[in-house]
Amino acid sequence: MAHGSSRTLVRVGGWTHRHAWWVVGFWVLVAGVLNVTIPQLESTVSANSADFLPRDLPANIALERMSADFDVPASNAVSSVVLVNEKGIGPADDAYYRTLIGKLIDDKQDVAYVLDTYSNPVTRDIALSPDRKAVNLLVASEGSVGSTRAHHSTVAIRDHIDSIPKPDGLEVHYSGPTATLSDLFSAIDVSLLIITGVSILLITLLLFAAYRDVVTALIPLIAIGLTLGVVRPIISVLGGTDVLSVSNFTVAIMTALVLGAGTDYAIFTVASYHEARRRGSPVGEAVAHASGRTGPILIASALTIAAACASMAFTKIGMFTTAGPPTAIAVLVTLALALTLPPALLSLAGRRGWAEPRRDTENAWRRRGARIVRRAGVYTAAALAFLIGTSLIAVTFEMNWDESAMPIYDTDSTRGYDAVSKHYGDNEIAPEYLTIRSDHDLRSTTDLAAMELAARAVADLPQVARVRSITRPDGSPIKEAATGYQTGVVGSQLGDAHRQMSDAAPELRRLASGVTQLGEGADSAAARMPELVDGTRQVVTMADSVLDGLTVVEKIVAASTGDDSRSLAGSLPSIRSSLASTEAVVAAIDRRDRETSAAVRRVTAVFGPLTSPTPPPGCRTDPGCLAARAAFAQLDRLVGGRASTAIRDVDALAGVAPEIVDRLTATLPQVRRALDTVDRLLAQMGGRSPDQVRADLRRLTSGVGELSTGMAQLSDGLRQVKAGTDTTVALTARLQAGLKQASDYLTTMSASTRSGPGAGFYLPKDALTDKRFVEGSKLLISPDGHTARMLVTWSVNPYGTEALETSRRLPEVAKRALQGTGLEDAEVSTSGLASLSADMSDQVVRDFLVFATVAVIAVLLILMVLLRSILAPVVLVAAVILSFASAVGVSVLVWQHIIGFPLDWSVIPVSFMALIAVGADYSMLFASRIREESANGGMVRGIIRGFGSTGGVITTAGIVFALTMFALMSGTVLNLVQIGFTIGVGLLLDIALVRSILVPAAMTVIGDRIWWPAKPGPEA
Repeated sequence: MAHGSSRTLVRVGGWTHRHAWWVVGFWVLVAGVLNVTIPQLESTVSANSADFLPRDLPANIALERMSADFDVPASNAVSSVVLVNEKGIGPADDAYYRTLIGKLIDDKQDVAYVLDTYSNPVTRDIALSPDRKAVNLLVASEGSVGSTRAHHSTVAIRDHIDSIPKPDGLEVHYSGPTATLSDLFSAIDVSLLIITGVSILLITLLLFAAYRDVVTALIPLIAIGLTLGVVRPIISVLGGTDVLSVSNFTVAIMTALVLGAGTDYAIFTVASYHEARRRGSPVGEAVAHASGRTGPILIASALTIAAACASMAFTKIGMFTTAGPPTAIAVLVTLALALTLPPALLSLAGRRGWAEPRRDTENAWRRRGARIVRRAGVYTAAALAFLIGTSLIAVTFEMNWDESAMPIYDTDSTRGYDAVSKHYGDNEIAPEYLTIRSDHDLRSTTDLAAMELAARAVADLPQVARVRSITRPDGSPIKEAATGYQTGVVGSQLGDAHRQMSDAAPELRRLASGVTQLGEGADSAAARMPELVDGTRQVVTMADSVLDGLTVVEKIVAASTGDDSRSLAGSLPSIRSSLASTEAVVAAIDRRDRETSAAVRRVTAVFGPLTSPTPPPGCRTDPGCLAARAAFAQLDRLVGGRASTAIRDVDALAGVAPEIVDRLTATLPQVRRALDTVDRLLAQMGGRSPDQVRADLRRLTSGVGELSTGMAQLSDGLRQVKAGTDTTVALTARLQAGLKQASDYLTTMSASTRSGPGAGFYLPKDALTDKRFVEGSKLLISPDGHTARMLVTWSVNPYGTEALETSRRLPEVAKRALQGTGLEDAEVSTSGLASLSADMSDQVVRDFLVFATVAVIAVLLILMVLLRSILAPVVLVAAVILSFASAVGVSVLVWQHIIGFPLDWSVIPVSFMALIAVGADYSMLFASRIREESANGGMVRGIIRGFGSTGGVITTAGIVFALTMFALMSGTVLNLVQIGFTIGVGLLLDIALVRSILVPAAMTVIGDRIWWPAKPGPEA
């Protein structure tokens, strides 16, 4: 590209002068048609705003996978409805909540899903604040967070909230990450109107101050007005047809840069026109001169800005992709108007004697240039010292991701955050989701214990307030699942068993004493039985003798009365006495046998479930019974199986065989009947024969023999019972001591492991069907059981650096806790506000490095073509980058260290885009003029003359651009305020220091070598 005037553009300027009305009319018509037929840019943005988050962020992918695992729509637009009543949540508030839930669930268009834990009594405490004055309802809206769809869904959800009459004292907010971005974008919409108005007002005031002529000031104003009128519809139609991605940032950044660039281009054209008019050129020649002289600079400038903006096409973050490419196209459209419209307006004004130049200030600028040239080394060192010094402050930069703090004024989401902080103590509505994904069902005791280890490890992090998981639904471990609790239950039951056995000890001793007495009685009776048998035999023998002699007696009695009958009758009382004693002994034996059997049954009732091969049905569902079986089994092993053998012996020897007692009991009446028969026989011998009496005597002898045999068996049995009873008493004493020891051990273990670092985790299998577990599973475990999620609540600001850095560690901490468990190979991932912000932070760095590299290369190439040099563009771009770093340092100093509010993450990338383009633009114009002036007079002359010819116009243009950027500070969103401040400061540094001191001083020091590899010479 040739320096100086372009013949082609001179001809374009001449044509524009001749057809000025047509040119103006054309652009007015284009602006009018476009604005009538195409929706306004704000409407297009509202309907087609691009996603804020890149789809391929790891946290975003994890969130969508989690939604798929839990069978809910894949949405990352998660926020919360917060209900607050300072008097406490009451029945009227519950009724409002139920109505709202119904509306949200019925809204399939704007609501993706709702996680309602408050309606279920089992999970209610998850949603209810500790002071019971607030309720948190998680709502996922349709659309991606930060997108137009999500914004519209947010509006619809708030319409549902407002459509239901609220009880007295109830406040309802929709807050959280999605709602925050929606409020932020709404604030940006309002800010854009304010910013545009302030920008135009400041530009107008500056133009009037600079030109002190209404017509001259109106030329740039009309130009930028028509430029916006043409640019905005073009970007709108491209955005509406998805050729370009657009967002609120498109409107903000594009409008600011178009205003600044369009005004600068008009100022450059007016300055060149005034230069020609001062030399006495007619209006037409002056217009042609202005077009030919400034046209190449405008083209190079527009290409520089467009290249820097277009480099953002290589990024992924929505703010960059929607701010850069649209602005690049807008700047090129601005160039088209700048090459024709200002010359046409100047032509129309010049024909009427308007827009004439004021007094020239070139000499003042030349004197300033001369001072710098004379002390070039000092000025270079001083400028570098200042720029480098302020740049070093930038190393303390802390990236701010707190989008909730960006709106200057309170919003519904910020009020919701305040309410949550007040009533929950932590940011309950911005949790982090820790997901554990396995190839098998996680609903088992061992896997639940492993997940509790992970939850405990994460909860121990100082940045974490609590962790909600299936093992700790309310943020605290389930007390029933603690090993200490379980051992406490078992210990308590063993203690009860010990106390029962202690209470039963006197009864066992009484049983042993009774068995002893019974055995002694049986022995005594058995000892007397031979006497009874002998006596019976004697009686029978005597009876036989009597019967044998009955005939003789009868004959004798018949003949005379004798005393033989009285001797026989006298024997009968002795027999009856012996028989009565025998009956008493048998009755005592029977009574003691029943007492012994009852006592043995009670022992069997206590120890039967403990000794049976398999637990009885009632024992299988009783954790205490199972624990007691385990304890008895351990005791039995310790005594070599003697405990269980003794219990079985007691059961086997639980009394005298019933048939023996029955036989004795049945025999005694027979003996009595026999005696009665003898008695009756003796009393009634007159009616009976001796043979009949002998038969009765034989039955008596037989009964007494059977009685003797039974008494011997009874005595042997009672001796065995006594031995078993003695063994039972001894083993019971030992078992009692063992149970006391086990109870004490388990109770101590319970006290040590119920809570704190030593707490274990055990959830019995039957607890998996408990309604609390089932309801918690619906929220925290996927339907197929292969995925579990934990809700991590931060104790620090979830938007802050601590939360972002800790979110990166959560999977590592959880994986480390799962080592050695059945889940050590499980996949662990995180998603949520903090991890999304952390991924975005990484993506910002990657995007910035990509587009910054592309922008620098593009600007360098353009400058190399324009200046036909390699070294000069490198010096100029290095100066611009240093100016940018200095501006960032100043901004960090003011915002982070003085005000105490770190710069938003978007400030540095957007500021770089603007400053690298505009700063290079001014330096390019200045260096180009220096090279042109140096062609015939050397470097020093070229610098001084370049100062004179460009000082005023570049300074005016720079101030206009800076004011346009500073106008962003009139908005109600802090990130726009910080962007405006940083770019504005950078432009002022560029105007006052880089372009006015550093560049000319450095070029003086370097000399003609600056144009390497070419050398300055006459213009071709």
